[in-house]
Amino acid sequence: MAQPKPHTARKVLLAVHAVLLVLCVTVIALTHLSDRRDQRNEALSNLGTATASLAAQLDARHVDLLLDKYREPGLIIKSTQDARYYVLHDHLRKTAERLGLEQALRIVAIVDGTPIEVVTSAATPAYRSPFTDASAELISGDGRVNAGDILMACDAIRDPNGQPVAHVVGLYPAAEADARALAALWRNMIIAVVLLVLSAVILYRSVGGWLKKDEAAMGDLQRQHTGITDSIAYAGKIQRALVPRPEDYAACFADAFVIDRPKDMVSGDFHWVHRVDEHTCYVAAADCTGHGLPGAMLATIGCSLLNEIVPRHSDKDPAELLAMLNTRLVTTLHQQGHKRGAGDGMDIALCRVDQQAREILFAGAFRPLYWSHHGQLTVINGDRKPIGGAHQELDRRFTVHRLAYTPGDRIYLFSDGYVDQFGGPERKRFMTVRLRSLIDEHRHLSMEEQANVIERAFLDWKGEEEQVDDVCMLGLAV
Repeated sequence: MAQPKPHTARKVLLAVHAVLLVLCVTVIALTHLSDRRDQRNEALSNLGTATASLAAQLDARHVDLLLDKYREPGLIIKSTQDARYYVLHDHLRKTAERLGLEQALRIVAIVDGTPIEVVTSAATPAYRSPFTDASAELISGDGRVNAGDILMACDAIRDPNGQPVAHVVGLYPAAEADARALAALWRNMIIAVVLLVLSAVILYRSVGGWLKKDEAAMGDLQRQHTGITDSIAYAGKIQRALVPRPEDYAACFADAFVIDRPKDMVSGDFHWVHRVDEHTCYVAAADCTGHGLPGAMLATIGCSLLNEIVPRHSDKDPAELLAMLNTRLVTTLHQQGHKRGAGDGMDIALCRVDQQAREILFAGAFRPLYWSHHGQLTVINGDRKPIGGAHQELDRRFTVHRLAYTPGDRIYLFSDGYVDQFGGPERKRFMTVRLRSLIDEHRHLSMEEQANVIERAFLDWKGEEEQVDDVCMLGLAV
């Protein structure tokens, strides 16, 4: 038998790694977004603190005097040209150097609705040059802008009356804040890679070993299961060879059907037929203890014993044959005097049909005979004694029933698996009352049509429920 390929452990480890990778990527991405937001907020906070401090320190009158004295752009060409300009410029320069700002701090005034630069921290003045980095609306009051590629802080320089004269504007490239977050991202990615490699080593050395052992154990169980399943399937093949074929009943009866539905691959129920001569034959339906393989072994023994006993004693009636069958089964299973296994045995309905004398002899061990005669269905119960088992006497006596039939009568032999099936709307047993009603209602149909009706009723009743027992039924037109 081919060895199963050990792919399960590898797939499990790959799945674990995939989950860890997805978690790491998710955590790193969320951390990066949070870190980038924090870096921008921190940079904007520092910039806002500086502009607010400058706006509070700078003298608004210096700005007014500069705007009134130098009314045209370019009139101030160096920071030392005017003392007021120099004082304002020096405050801006020192703050920009302390913060390490690449972009200059500016004092911006709104003239005729247009923002213009008045003083800058840069070495070269840009007096009255248009300020294009923000609109007049953005710098009309105190505010912070965190959008796009530029972070901007804006605070008003107010005169003694509290009226804004100009605004200290600070700009900070968002890319610089993002760069710090990106550096943290690379650091986290390197840490994650190292952790993933370490986890891979640990998983493959520990968890991988456990999975491989479990996989090997599962492989052994699978091989054992396959071997057992193959053995049971072969046992079923042997059992089917031992039990009569449905066609065998056509040689003895005008019409017949066989319903054989094992619960598992093999059955503890069996049907049986033996032709004595041109006019006489024996038929039986038996229900052995259990189902599956144990029931099938008992069924094989029971069928073999019938094949041995009946041909040798074909002159005996069914009651005598059942007594002999009981003795042989108890002896074969070594049940006499032993309590263990005392319940192993079978229930059986056995009939002898004499077509020349038009007589049916019936004996049963816990199984009945259904007889349809002149449009009426009659139930003939068997004795309440099983075949086999040591809980009763070894020498058991059974009752024989003699029935005079007319051509066209029908008899039915069956195990209890059909009537014991749970199902229906209230999940109850099918019960013998429903079976009798079903047979009586469709007695006018051919045996094949009756079999279809009976099987369909069973399946409809069972529905999604599990089959509880083996099912075996014989229908014979005598």
